[in-house]
Parts: sequence; C-alpha cells; structure tokens
Amino acid sequence: MAPRARKNQSGGGAGPEARARAVGRRHVLVAGAVALCAAAIGSLAESDPAGPEPAAGPGTASRAGGPLQATPVRAPSGWMPGVECKPLEVNRTVAGRDAQRGLVLHVQEGENSLYERFCDPTFRSSAHFWVGLDGFTEQYVSVFDRAWTQAAGNPFWTSVETSGFATKPLTEAQVDAIARIYTWGAAEHGWARALSDSPATPGFGTHAMGGQDWGAHSCPGPLRAAQRAEILRRVASR
Repeated sequence: MAPRARKNQSGGGAGPEARARAVGRRHVLVAGAVALCAAAIGSLAESDPAGPEPAAGPGTASRAGGPLQATPVRAPSGWMPGVECKPLEVNRTVAGRDAQRGLVLHVQEGENSLYERFCDPTFRSSAHFWVGLDGFTEQYVSVFDRAWTQAAGNPFWTSVETSGFATKPLTEAQVDAIARIYTWGAAEHGWARALSDSPATPGFGTHAMGGQDWGAHSCPGPLRAAQRAEILRRVASR
C-alpha cells in the first residue's frame, strides 16, 4: 500500500500549484499500484514460449452510418480481482490446463503465506490460491495455468491452500474468503456449484478424493472437507 499523504502542517491553505502537484502525485501512486501486478504478469508471459494469456479482443464490427467500430468483448481473466496478486516464476506450467472442473480444497499444515516457499525451485509445488486465517487471500498462478498441487489432478482443477491444520476447522474469515473465490470461479470459469467427491465430477472437491493418483493424501481432513457445504451455501446466496 502506498503511504498516506501527509496533511499540510503550515496552518494555511495550500495554493493552486501545491494542490495540483498533490493531485498529480496521487494519480501517479494509484496508476503505479494498478500497473504493478499487470507488469509482473506481463513479464512472465513475455518470458515464456507459450506467449501471453488470452486478452480481450474486438467483437463484431458494424457500420452504423459511420466508420467501422468494434465492440470490445471482455475475456475471462485468469487472475481474480480483489486479492493479492503474487505471480510465481517457477513451479507452474504455463497454459497447462485441459479443463476447469472446479476447485480443490487443501490444508497447509502450517501458517503464514506460502509465496516464498513456492518461489523455491527445489520445492516443486504450488497452488493457485492461499487463504490465511484472517481471510487474506493471495493468488500465485493464473487459473489458465497449471499449479503443481495434486499430481494427476493438476491439468483439470484449480487449487486453494488454507492456512492452519487439519485438526482445526476453517475460520469464519476463511470460509467467507473461499466462498468469494468460488463465486468468482463459477461466474468466470463455469465451476459447478456442487460438491464433488470424485476427480471425474465437476464441483468443489478435496485433495483426498484423488486417492493414489493425487498422492494418497488425507488433506484437508474431515473437519474442513465438511465445511464445503457451508461455503457453497454462501456462493448460492451471493
């Protein structure tokens, strides 16, 4: 977050030139913050042979008594708005998705952001999203790209790691944050608003449902797996 502008301490009102400079600085700060994530994503796309992600392109053109005009068509974004965007340069496969079957819930078995761990090329693991105990959400991989989370399930599923332990349920803030992720995924990428307990069934699944092909994990444990119903209830009410 950019530091807050200090108030005028001189006791008098600022002149027109000072106000203009202050407004100009605010515009630069806002523009810089907005451009930061886009620049990071763009640099990753430029460095990858697969090229950049699909961007919004022109729609149908028409002549309405004037020059040819294109109606812009908004392409679904692989990056969720309103979360902390922290793109990885390693431990992911660009454009490696074969389908959008839904979201897989994981448990971290630890606390604090996983970004630095996932940035370690020797770790060879990643997830699309991470949600902290307070609901703070980070996204590391575009949902158009493959995160390295659940072995054979990686080409088909988006993943979310959750801070905490399998012996403790998701916090209220985490439940709400995951509901926001799922609401976005359902609207933008067609995730089924339903529970899934099989890799072949679209919806909201768990790491454990993949069995041996997904690494034979019990993650995220029965407590957190049971909370998927409440998360989907919130998705339906949004």
